[in-house]
Amino acid sequence: MVEKKEVPDGWPLVTGDYEVGDPKSCVAVCSCGSYFHIENLKGVAIQGPDKTENIGIEKIITNIISNPNIRFLILAGAEVPGHRSGDSMKALVENGIDPDTHKIIGTPGAIPFIENLPDEAVERFRQQVEVIDMIGVEDYGQINAKIQELIARDPGAFPGDPMIVKIGEEEAAAAVLEMPLAMPATPYMGVIDRATDQITYKAQLIARDQKLTSGLSRNALIGLMAGVISALIFLLPLLVWGVI
Repeated sequence: MVEKKEVPDGWPLVTGDYEVGDPKSCVAVCSCGSYFHIENLKGVAIQGPDKTENIGIEKIITNIISNPNIRFLILAGAEVPGHRSGDSMKALVENGIDPDTHKIIGTPGAIPFIENLPDEAVERFRQQVEVIDMIGVEDYGQINAKIQELIARDPGAFPGDPMIVKIGEEEAAAAVLEMPLAMPATPYMGVIDRATDQITYKAQLIARDQKLTSGLSRNALIGLMAGVISALIFLLPLLVWGVI
């Protein structure tokens, strides 16, 4: 049987939008922009979404390095447009962060800066976990199959003790406030283009309906006039004979 370690009291240490399962499990699941339910994910330590490529990743790192039993992080669910939190996590594990700017190296995310954790915490995270890329997958069957596969090759707890770091509430609030101001427009151009196409199509439908309505109105008026003229023609002889 593989070695397991006790986790600190109160684990997970950082609050967030997550659900806790078995702290002794070797698998954590990040659902990126999707929402899963832990009752459908058998045998995981913790699962939850991550919609930001900065404070969200920092919280995941903090909760994982404080639990040496977690050795695998599955990235699943829908990617977050603009933020690209899943791809940013992959880039962090593969490339690390720039020591001067604290930016995740090689990430497509909008504001991928890890500013509230020491470099030692990031390196510990990179050594402790293996990232499993299932971004885009929301099927519980596929995810559970991968979870069981990973549990079967559990290497045991990471040799180091639980690493405890803190993320201040002020830093977290600042990161959340900063994000909407820094969002790039490029990832949403596809959405804007689709909306423009829909507006153009609806405008064409309205124009067509107006033309059709106008055509019907003209036809009705012509018909009414023809009826009046016909009636006058029919009644004219009677009126003339009546006068005579």
